[in-house]
Amino acid sequence: MQPLRIGLVGWGTVGSALGALVERGPLPMRLAWVAVREPRRERGVALPEGVPVAGEPGPLDEIDALVELAGSVSQPRRWAEAALSAGLPYVTANKALLAAHGGELAGLAARHGGALLASASVGGGTPMLEVTEHLAASGRVRRLRGMLNATTTFILAAMGEGRPYDDALAAAQAAGYAEADPSLDVDGLDAAQKLALLAWVAWGRWRSEREVRRVGIVGLAVAPGEVVRLVAEATPDELSVGPVVLDAESPLAGLVGVECLLEIELEGTESISIRGPGAGPVSAGAVYADLARLARGERPILGGWPHA
Repeated sequence: MQPLRIGLVGWGTVGSALGALVERGPLPMRLAWVAVREPRRERGVALPEGVPVAGEPGPLDEIDALVELAGSVSQPRRWAEAALSAGLPYVTANKALLAAHGGELAGLAARHGGALLASASVGGGTPMLEVTEHLAASGRVRRLRGMLNATTTFILAAMGEGRPYDDALAAAQAAGYAEADPSLDVDGLDAAQKLALLAWVAWGRWRSEREVRRVGIVGLAVAPGEVVRLVAEATPDELSVGPVVLDAESPLAGLVGVECLLEIELEGTESISIRGPGAGPVSAGAVYADLARLARGERPILGGWPHA
């Protein structure tokens, strides 16, 4: 079997961890080229030896799959369109791209024989999309509900202990849970993007992040001892993200650190929960699992048959 030739865009925490998996993993794969913004800059993890590195993606005719772990939307959209139009698989952790343009990209994949995979885009290394997809095959998914953003969990837990919002945010930033600009998290957009993708997989209809009714946590008052969390919820008809007061015994109330949790309610009384880390190097394992599907000859398209 010929090795799966991979073009990789991005060499951050997840990209470098994926590079290590490709090098030592059990499946026949190799990096054909790597693209990074500043090829000459020194990094915590050295760029791979013997692999061409440039500031832009290399030739598509040299690869069997394009993996994008760079983030943002405009440039990745162009890369995705080029790869999918050429019939190549596109593998990404870029929830922002998919929540804005996933329907059209899935359509390109279907028309040109490509594939679109994104297991790491929701839940990091916790297989939320995969479990949802598996359960959706029966057509019995009734509702999705969970906490999909660890930053707001940290902040709201601290506020429940009596700390004001600004102090709780500063603590989250000091702990590495929040960015210098935390608006993506605290405005609820990160959770909304993830929810849109989960709902797409659950019911086979792509809906943009703009269709999520969204309320953030900025300016929110939390009384000492009160358990408030940013809860994402989806049904076939409605998507929402917003702060909710929870009973202290609720499974959602017990999350800590970078953990996320998704409850999948099925028709009847049955419900399944999946819980685990939502970010970090473990996400590389989800990307590698997507590549393993390609190495086995599969050509999956996120959301099933696309609905643009």
